[in-house]
Amino acid sequence: MIANTSQKSLAAVLFLTLFLTGCGGSSESEGSDPSVDGLNGSKSDEKVKLTTSEPITSAPIIATPIDQSDKPSSGTPDTDSSVPADNNTQAALSANNQFSLARSSCGLNGLSVDTELDDIAVKHANYIKYVFANSSPTSFNAHFENEISDIASVTGSNNPFFSGLDLADRLINADYGNSQYGVTENIAQSVYYSSAGNFLSAEAVASSMAKSLLSAPYHLRSLMLPTSGVVGTGMVTYTPSGKNAANNKGYVLVSNAAGTKTTTNKTLEGVFTYPCQDVTGTVTALYNETPNPVRGSGRNLRTDPIGQPVYINMPSADKVKVSNVKFRDVQRNIDVPIQLLDSDNDPYKGTNYALPTNEAFILPLTDALKSCESGSNKGGNCGLYGNSKYKVSFDILVNNKTLEQQSFTFTTGKVNY
Repeated sequence: MIANTSQKSLAAVLFLTLFLTGCGGSSESEGSDPSVDGLNGSKSDEKVKLTTSEPITSAPIIATPIDQSDKPSSGTPDTDSSVPADNNTQAALSANNQFSLARSSCGLNGLSVDTELDDIAVKHANYIKYVFANSSPTSFNAHFENEISDIASVTGSNNPFFSGLDLADRLINADYGNSQYGVTENIAQSVYYSSAGNFLSAEAVASSMAKSLLSAPYHLRSLMLPTSGVVGTGMVTYTPSGKNAANNKGYVLVSNAAGTKTTTNKTLEGVFTYPCQDVTGTVTALYNETPNPVRGSGRNLRTDPIGQPVYINMPSADKVKVSNVKFRDVQRNIDVPIQLLDSDNDPYKGTNYALPTNEAFILPLTDALKSCESGSNKGGNCGLYGNSKYKVSFDILVNNKTLEQQSFTFTTGKVNY
């Protein structure tokens, strides 16, 4: 998992090379594994590489096959059931709790554990684990279980945990009952190195992975679907192929959420946001996401990150327009400049990533804050200040008729680098 030293180092290690890819993209981390600073400001030899895959949403599957001949011929599992599937249930629960708490704190229903969805996520997590434990793939999209020519022996049906070419196939092959209500899939894969062989708990890493996903707009949207009601998560560890087990450890987190008949038919009234009133412990900065939420602005998130975004959604409205935004640092009594991302200025209008007209994001632009703490090698901009309270207010015009005012405060956690 993550190499030792401290919780501060955990944040620095975990988020520095965060790479989030969008639907249809790859999930490759840019650059080499970075060194990080410990609490004393000296260089640490602990290194980490973290990749998180694109958010995937399965369209509702209305009917499931009733016999084998109806299933996709190339997606039918034929695996060695004698190979046991691994799962760190406590770590998976840590991620579930982060997602569920984020939702319930801000007006959405929480997520109940679904054992069937658990099984689907665990099998896919083990598929990914098997690939990375037995090969060093040059091209691999973690959402898919297709055979890849240069690592054919560990991919496709040759992998003992093969369960379907994509999420839709895996749901069909498992005869998952809630498929008709839509299912999302979020995946994070990380590799850690420590010369001392000291690693943090899987629970801590899973929780940090979850928070990182909640800081990335396009992933945050998929985690905050009002229709989601149940969750299933797998968290597995492995020794990376060709690496010394004493000094290297890898983790894979697969989390699936699904709608249910009850949640899908429930109408959510009014505006909800994330973060919202009294949310605490958010990350301070977003260093990368694809699709790039600041596309066309000339900003490089790796060197000039933005702060924890604010997601705004009003499911009961056809259209909203956000204006008069104030993003204020309560402790320092300063305003943080923002960029508004909505359907009118959406850089992905007309694509699969396009924002609906009833959603928006407030992106805090933190260049002038000098928020990095003493001993950091990151530079001046580390997003919002750590352990600080921020007040967000805005006006929202609903369906071009009614103007409402919204205001709340939230608190960041430790600075992440």
